[in-house]
Amino acid sequence: MDELEKLAEAHRRDPENADLSFQLGVAEFQSGKNEEALVTLQKALRLRPNFSKAHFYLAKVFDVFKRYDEMVDSFREAAYLDPGWPEAHYNLGLAFLVLGDYEEAIEPFQKTIELNADFAEAHNGLSVAYGLTGKTGKAQEHYAEAVRLNPEFDKT
Repeated sequence: MDELEKLAEAHRRDPENADLSFQLGVAEFQSGKNEEALVTLQKALRLRPNFSKAHFYLAKVFDVFKRYDEMVDSFREAAYLDPGWPEAHYNLGLAFLVLGDYEEAIEPFQKTIELNADFAEAHNGLSVAYGLTGKTGKAQEHYAEAVRLNPEFDKT
């Protein structure tokens, strides 16, 4: 019995356990079972509405289905519920870029950097957002910082 099967069995025995619903939903998502993950993560949130990590992974599932408005809402909720979680803010910034809301993307990337100044991907995202809003000086500054932190950014 693999890990996914073990989680599914545990979830069948304890269907009202939000943690098990979350763990199963993540395992389903990581296994490419996105329809199942959607249902299971939504169940985890019905059981515990303020479950930031469940909102985060639900946003990732919405991304797969190209349900971008819902993706933004779920990342926004994850960042709101866990304001000290850099990845939640970073992914919210990316979600705004996907929607073409470049100005909106700036604040979550700034918050990510405020929480973790060495988050190279956030500097790169901020560079993109600034560039797309015509703030080229700030775009260059953050791109340079992204490359300093991770030279791989310079190879693209």
